[in-house]
Amino acid sequence: MQSQQQSTAGPPTSPSVVTPTGAADLFAGYQAEAGRYDELSLADGGRRATWDKFCQLLNTMGGSEFSRRWEHSQHLIYENGVSYSAYGDPEDNARPWDLDALPMLIDEAEWKHVSAGLAQRAQVLQLALADLLGPQRLIKDGVLPADLLFGHPGFRLPVHGQTPPGGSFLPFYAADLGRSPDGRWWVLADRTEAPSGMGFALENRVVISRMLPDIFRNLNVHRLAPFFIQFKEKVQELAPHGQENPRIAIYTRGPKHENYFEDAYLARYLGYNLVEGDDLAIRENRVWLKTLDGLLPIHVLVRRPNSEACDPLEFSDDSTLGVAGLLNSSRDAEVSVVNPMGSGLVESPAFMAFLPRLCKFFLNQDPILPGVATWWCGEAQSLERVLSNTQQLVVSTAYRSRGTGYDKDKELNSMEPDKLVELIRANPSSYVAQERLKLSTVPTWEQGAAGTAHLVLRSFAVAAGDSYSVLPGGLARTSDAASPSPLAIPASKGSKDAWVLSAEPVEHVTLLSTTEEAVELRRTATDLPSRVADNIFWLGRQIERADASARQLRTFVLRLTSEMASGPSAIPTGLLRALASQGQIEPDFALDDIRPQMPKLEQALPSLVFDRTQVGSIRSVLDNMFRTASLVRDRISTDSWRVLVRIDQTFRMPQDGMLDLTDLLSMLNRLVVQLAAIEGMCVESMTRSHVFRFLELGRRMERALQSVGLLQSCLIDSPLPSSEVLEALLEIADSVMTYRSRYRASLQLPAVVDLLLTDESNPRSIAYQLGTLERVSQQLPGEDYPAGYLPHERLILSMVHAVRMVDVMGVCEAYSVGEQQRLAELLDSLDRDLKHLSREISLRYLVHAGPSRRMSTTDAKRT
Repeated sequence: MQSQQQSTAGPPTSPSVVTPTGAADLFAGYQAEAGRYDELSLADGGRRATWDKFCQLLNTMGGSEFSRRWEHSQHLIYENGVSYSAYGDPEDNARPWDLDALPMLIDEAEWKHVSAGLAQRAQVLQLALADLLGPQRLIKDGVLPADLLFGHPGFRLPVHGQTPPGGSFLPFYAADLGRSPDGRWWVLADRTEAPSGMGFALENRVVISRMLPDIFRNLNVHRLAPFFIQFKEKVQELAPHGQENPRIAIYTRGPKHENYFEDAYLARYLGYNLVEGDDLAIRENRVWLKTLDGLLPIHVLVRRPNSEACDPLEFSDDSTLGVAGLLNSSRDAEVSVVNPMGSGLVESPAFMAFLPRLCKFFLNQDPILPGVATWWCGEAQSLERVLSNTQQLVVSTAYRSRGTGYDKDKELNSMEPDKLVELIRANPSSYVAQERLKLSTVPTWEQGAAGTAHLVLRSFAVAAGDSYSVLPGGLARTSDAASPSPLAIPASKGSKDAWVLSAEPVEHVTLLSTTEEAVELRRTATDLPSRVADNIFWLGRQIERADASARQLRTFVLRLTSEMASGPSAIPTGLLRALASQGQIEPDFALDDIRPQMPKLEQALPSLVFDRTQVGSIRSVLDNMFRTASLVRDRISTDSWRVLVRIDQTFRMPQDGMLDLTDLLSMLNRLVVQLAAIEGMCVESMTRSHVFRFLELGRRMERALQSVGLLQSCLIDSPLPSSEVLEALLEIADSVMTYRSRYRASLQLPAVVDLLLTDESNPRSIAYQLGTLERVSQQLPGEDYPAGYLPHERLILSMVHAVRMVDVMGVCEAYSVGEQQRLAELLDSLDRDLKHLSREISLRYLVHAGPSRRMSTTDAKRT
């Protein structure tokens, strides 16, 4: 079956427009590619009217100013951590989001035609899904071959017969579009499973509109916010049982997936929870979110995993992303899944061959937007045509699951013709062939000049009433014009913001519009998933671990590089033991009898600091911190995230490998300041919610543990500490100024121990950490506390009491005559109890089995 339809409307005709003289033309060297439609230039070399005003405004700005702004925008992308890959990859495999400085411009009249075509196509596919997953009239009436459906690996019995809430099988749709040499738009692929890219389109708009605010306003660019408002309204409308104020979550595939940034970005923008499969549980056929307050009901899931990965009970998939029982809950209309499982059925290229027939069957219309000519080899006539034209066509797999098939298709189109024909004949229904479309070219900004790239535009539509609302523009993706791909849709090299230009001023709309609906005032939020709380807790610990490691190493390097330095052999053993206990140096460096025979520590230190494979090195600690932060990206403020990204990107071994101790000291100073900035933002900017409390628990617990470990390394099983050791302890604890203001220059062991151990007014003391733990623990969730104290509360109170009862003078007098047992036992007890406290908090707050008592009245009645 061939799908090829002549479009009745192309781009608006425009006269050749010449840029006025006076300002340098930034596009003077631009060369359109022959034989392709060029978005900027006419065949005679003139400029299209759609681009004329933009070029004039850009030329008035000037190349140097434009480049300066673009440099700042790239820095914004870098600091926001926008990437199309997993975060915190220790092998540096994260691929930054490659956004081009020049937007893609589309005329409003032309876009109305495209929008109408996309809305029509979405409607046809929605009707097709409703039929194929239901009565299957298309098969019975011979509109579609039975083999097309029943040979489809994505058609599974569990998804048949379901009726989604609202009856919508395709509430969210996207299509990849390409422009042919005659200027017409063609559909290259349908995206019906769980379309991605909408969040990246939004980020592109934020960056480019901030870079060119005056030009953006002058060109009357259609805003994206109205579409997102409609998206939110549709998702809320789909909540089962008419649930008011439903709890909605974006169901992500997790931080290891390339689209995680987009999921986190959309969750923050739309005000939804971001959840993974492990955050969800099925109880009484309903979907629940595991939170600190117990289980809270989820009413709508905007899913990102493929259908077969969502429910291992129904699909027997190897994926670990799913939630057993999710499909049955959806079938019983206890939860609304957007898009419903099974919607990816019509995403396969094979269905493109039948779109004109489906459009005529359901709507008695011809497609407004043609699909690229497609032949399904499962039909004899189409098979023969494909086999006789394999060199002129693009062959691909007929049934393709979202996110797969690219490598297979690339392999197919690089085969010898005879082998390809043999492969297709062996199983013809598994293959389709499509016409090669010469994609249009679009200007890009490369190294201060205009270059060319091939263009594919992904646009998005959301169900609205009896039709669909289309996002103006979408995600423009570019591919290398110098080496065109043999595939119908080439691999993306970069992206663009797509501007739809209006002839009239457009209304400014924001997602945060006011409403007349009464709201219930709140001071707390109860929907913090246990997984998120756990990651927040460990993020706090890793921030403090990085801070302690950096401060200890800085103090050590200072002594190697100061005017009194005489090499590592003169460094106090206690300081070396502290570094060794953290894993920053090999333990042998801390042994007096071996140390002189070891290679010079000054030479080995830089490589040890940046060794990602060594547990305990500062670089490995920072990797863990950044990786954990990426797991809770939607819970971290933009400013905090920027600091984290800056730390991750700047604390690295120079590319030339040249780094001396002075350079290392400078990097450590900067790292300490950056970590202090994060801690300061936590204290001053975070609402005192459960997120803050668990971050604070982690920070205070780790700071106490690091302080205990430092005192053990420097004071236990060691001779009476010298003034150098005492001074180092104060430097590491950032308490030198406080000590000097109290005791002048006299360094005495009792005063140091008091300041670092028992002084509750010192934010760096162990006593202060324990007091904060006591206070925060009293604010943790829970309504059914038993009589008496909980295990973690007893541990905290026991430690607080032990520290408050320390006789500092008595302990230090005994220490001075060689009796270290009292101090050693106290520190050992604190170390043991702090580690036990971490386990008790996990057991108390991060494992849930029953519903929350804070569920809504409606939910309570239905339980």
